[in-house]
Amino acid sequence: MSKNLSKLLALVLALAMVFALAACGSDAPATVNPPAEQPTEAPAEAPAETPAEAPAEPASYTYNTYSSSLGNNWNPHTWETNADDAVNSYITSPFVTMSILDSENGVYQWVYEMATEVNDVTATHQEDLTKYAVVLPEGVEAADVTDGYVFEIKLNPDAKWQNGEAITADDYIYSMQQLLAPEMHNYRANLYVAGESAVAGGAAYYYQGSTAYLPIGVETSAYLENGAVEDLFVDTWGFWGAEGYVDAEGNEVPQYVSVLDEVAYSADGAGEDQFTGASLYEYFAPGGPYESYAPEYLFVAKTYEEGVPFDTVGCYKVDDYTIVYVNQTHIDFNYFLTSLTSTWLVYKDLYEAGKDTSGELVTTNYGTSPETTMAYGPYMLESMQADKQMVFVQNPNWYGWEDDGNGNLVSYTNFEVDGEKKQQYQTTRVVIDVMDDNAAKQAFLKGELSTWSPNAEELVTYAASDQLYKVDETYTMSFFFNTNVDMLKAMDESKGNTNSVVLSNTNFRKAFSLSIDRAKWVTATSGYKPAFSLLNSLYFYDIYNDPTSSYRNSDQAMQAIVNLYGVEYGEGKAYATLKEAHDSINGYNLTEAKNLMKTACGELVEAGLYKEGDPIVIRVGYKKGALDSADNNQMALMNEFINAAVEGSGFGTVTLEAVGNIDNRYAAVPAGEFAIGYGAWGGAAFYPFRNLQVYCDPDQYDINEAADWDPTTEQLTIEIDGQPVSMSWQAWSGALVGSGPYASADFDTKLDVLSQMEELYLAKYYRIPLAGSTACELLSFKNSYYTEEYNIMYDFGGLRLMKYNYNDAEWADFVASQGGELHYE
Repeated sequence: MSKNLSKLLALVLALAMVFALAACGSDAPATVNPPAEQPTEAPAEAPAETPAEAPAEPASYTYNTYSSSLGNNWNPHTWETNADDAVNSYITSPFVTMSILDSENGVYQWVYEMATEVNDVTATHQEDLTKYAVVLPEGVEAADVTDGYVFEIKLNPDAKWQNGEAITADDYIYSMQQLLAPEMHNYRANLYVAGESAVAGGAAYYYQGSTAYLPIGVETSAYLENGAVEDLFVDTWGFWGAEGYVDAEGNEVPQYVSVLDEVAYSADGAGEDQFTGASLYEYFAPGGPYESYAPEYLFVAKTYEEGVPFDTVGCYKVDDYTIVYVNQTHIDFNYFLTSLTSTWLVYKDLYEAGKDTSGELVTTNYGTSPETTMAYGPYMLESMQADKQMVFVQNPNWYGWEDDGNGNLVSYTNFEVDGEKKQQYQTTRVVIDVMDDNAAKQAFLKGELSTWSPNAEELVTYAASDQLYKVDETYTMSFFFNTNVDMLKAMDESKGNTNSVVLSNTNFRKAFSLSIDRAKWVTATSGYKPAFSLLNSLYFYDIYNDPTSSYRNSDQAMQAIVNLYGVEYGEGKAYATLKEAHDSINGYNLTEAKNLMKTACGELVEAGLYKEGDPIVIRVGYKKGALDSADNNQMALMNEFINAAVEGSGFGTVTLEAVGNIDNRYAAVPAGEFAIGYGAWGGAAFYPFRNLQVYCDPDQYDINEAADWDPTTEQLTIEIDGQPVSMSWQAWSGALVGSGPYASADFDTKLDVLSQMEELYLAKYYRIPLAGSTACELLSFKNSYYTEEYNIMYDFGGLRLMKYNYNDAEWADFVASQGGELHYE
């Protein structure tokens, strides 16, 4: 069976990522969105004179998918991986979510799940602002605040655990207390002690009685210039890679070592790679070789007050089915609803039964097996074979199911989709098998999987398939650099590089960028799209009020990229308008690249950093896993591009070598292990104004380019309403969010700031955008999405509205009729 209609669809975004920024490194297959219903016919009554036949077996609809690994911890307080989170997507229900209102016109609607109503009650709860010490804008009094801080959540009275027990406000309050428990320090508490949706009072309760190590950041000068070092600590794991090192007594080195510490630590206890906290500090002290990295690797110990009661946290019960959530900072109502697309809910009895108090911190095994899990979503975990398979079945006590009278659990939306209520969650069973890509391909073509993600080479075969779905993601794949001269010299001596010091030259890096034919390079990827900027077309600055508010299509954002690439427009120019000029950019200009390479070579030779004609070899930290043929093809093209640019410039041949199996290439580059890294940042698509923090705020993020510059001290001047305003890059990166000075500014002002920061950061060429990642999948003939028109707010309708063209028995018959081999070309 051959199909020839290619679905090239524009947008993809998980709502859970709206506030989260993440470096891209997952190799897991893209998540698929399973469907709605096919009516089943009731069995006819038997004639009265003959014995009644047994009722027909209820129809089953199994969704079969795969992953390279299974989740092993889906506790909502501690989960870490995509595989972990995938489990929660089946067994939990959020307070609210989004679904289709009008698929023809792409209109979405908020849908209530575990909540029945959410209201902003700030105006009538102003006393909560003071009680829970919320952060108000400078000069604003609590009595003047009427919205954006206090929210009342009405809970679904029909919600139950899979064992049939009712879920009430007490469950939510217990769960929040455990999430923030100071004796546990749960990983996922980070979403509730910091950021846009942090709960008021959460940080003080979470950190109480403990010492937190905070980057000195903007306080660098105060600590170093005044010589106040008695409370400073060096991150030995981050700077020295010292995790697992020992002292002479065989004791492992702690992550944070006082700069006054004279204890000698080494790799083997015998003096190799020996250092003390005091000797490490010499690197960062004023005049030291790595003084500029002090904000990244020096920390101040802050001890929080003990005895903070939970009632100082702004999450409390009103009655059995009402709770109040007090936000730490101002938040727009729609963004608060978005934060409610996941919850912190856990089942008390299992959570407590699984606690282990033998270690320094209290832990729990909650959410690590079927026996330690209590579902409250449409499905529950039936079985699990470690490293092999997970099986989910319908949770009979989910509030949305009803018995159709024929032994089937069915559900219908409590909202209208395209003018009527629809059957939802037709899937009766979900099976996740552990498979590599090749095994998954074979299983998919034999009808054993509902979806399969082809790699770069295979994508060509299925490019015209009617079952191919290709959607953009928020991640921009890039090369990022270590341009520090001293560290590059060290890498040339001991890390397998030759003359990687050329990367210290801005003209060299700019020429490298302009030499890349991105349209050709992406042919070696699994459907990626060329990228010339940090943020792609998926980023929206006012999505809830204006679905067309694409940052990339704003005049400010287009002008920034036009400036960066030097494209002129206007009367008498090649391009008449800004949009025409912007749309002409492809990032490739070999002529300019050659000229810049010649300039760069002269500058490097004059500086005594390079001898004309010498070869250049640079190892590239490319991938967490093993390299495959696609990776090698991509690097071969990069070598082709850069060598075309250096021809005739005075530089010798350039060899870029991809390196795989790197645990954390994002940290390895600034640490001096690699001069170039390959990776991405993405997420926060509904609020792009915070995205530059990943490049500029070491207090919140591990800066991939930390070896290149100090955003905490380097100043940036931006015009605001015609007046120049100067702040550090770090300060500007947070100026548009939370309690920042321009967080409440109009969108034109915010766009001015973000676009200028994007342009000026890209002009440093510390990071070269290459491509926007995509998710490509083939969907089985067994399944259909509710709509073929992708929408950023509800994708294709998701698992909720997915349809089945065959039940399991019918599908088995169909596959057999095809000789056990399906064709999707």
